[in-house]
Amino acid sequence: MKIIVLIVLVGVALARDEYFFAQLRDSEFGKTIIQTLQVQLLQEHPADTVVHLLKQMKDDLLNEQRAEDEDLQGSLQSCQTASEAAAAVITVAKERKATAEDRLPLLQQEQNDKKQQLFDKQGEEQRNLDRISVLQEARNVQRGEYEQRRDELVGLISALQEAKQILSQGITALKKSSFAELKSHHQNFLKYYPHKKGFHTMVNMLLEVLQDEGTQESAAQKVVKIIDTLVDSIFQVQKEEMKADDGRELDFQTQKERLLLANRRLAGSIADLNARYEVLGQKILEVRNDVSTQDAVINNKQTEKGDWDQTCSDTEKAHRQQTDSRNGQLEIIVECIDIFETRFDMETKSYIQRIRF
Repeated sequence: MKIIVLIVLVGVALARDEYFFAQLRDSEFGKTIIQTLQVQLLQEHPADTVVHLLKQMKDDLLNEQRAEDEDLQGSLQSCQTASEAAAAVITVAKERKATAEDRLPLLQQEQNDKKQQLFDKQGEEQRNLDRISVLQEARNVQRGEYEQRRDELVGLISALQEAKQILSQGITALKKSSFAELKSHHQNFLKYYPHKKGFHTMVNMLLEVLQDEGTQESAAQKVVKIIDTLVDSIFQVQKEEMKADDGRELDFQTQKERLLLANRRLAGSIADLNARYEVLGQKILEVRNDVSTQDAVINNKQTEKGDWDQTCSDTEKAHRQQTDSRNGQLEIIVECIDIFETRFDMETKSYIQRIRF
């Protein structure tokens, strides 16, 4: 009974081994193993020699695996380091971008404030210029009125002096022609100064006095004195008018200079505000450029990090596939070693030699 069981077990083992070798034909490595075994068996090498060769192949595969494991660690370390470096740059770029974006509204608000201050100062400057224009216009009106009064007074003095000259020439031998000449002079003066009613009334009264024959000479002398008094009075009025106009001119120049001085000060403030506004505009441009630059850095480094992460993933995947393939090869070699060490016989040898591809 035991013999039967043993025969059955041997048969089962033999069938399993034949199936194993038959399966090796389905892979390139399996074909290589079969061809190697066939060469060894053809040369009548003993099983121990074949086992030694198989163990050597096993050791070679294990050494290759260890070498690839070490290479994998180096490759993974390199790509992980590069990925971490890219991630660090991304972190710094995001911080810089956030800082720049935080600064931007503050700078814009400050620039808007400077712009409003600039408008206020320019408005104040324009108001001062408008006030100067109003003052100048008012002063022009005052000067025109003064010059008109001055010309009238000069005309009065000229008329009185001419009348005095006419009367002075006729005091010793006053003739009717002198009265006619005086009346003609009065009529001419009336054309140029028609609104001087009080003056014309006085002249008419003086002319009536002078026409009195009994008192002509003495009346003429009195009239000359009156004229001298009138001329002195008009000269005094001229002085007062000139003094008053000088006062008005001084007041005008004082107000004008005060406004011009204020505008000179405003011009300095406006220049400073303009300069500050331009500096803020440049800073805003630089901050916006910095935001764009950091965006570009972030995008580039994210792409770079993704590439390195994919490289790490692909490297690990390739290594796993290679390891799985090598483990399969090791399993084949270990199984062959087991066959040749424990149950290799002539039937197994014959079967191996008969395998064809």
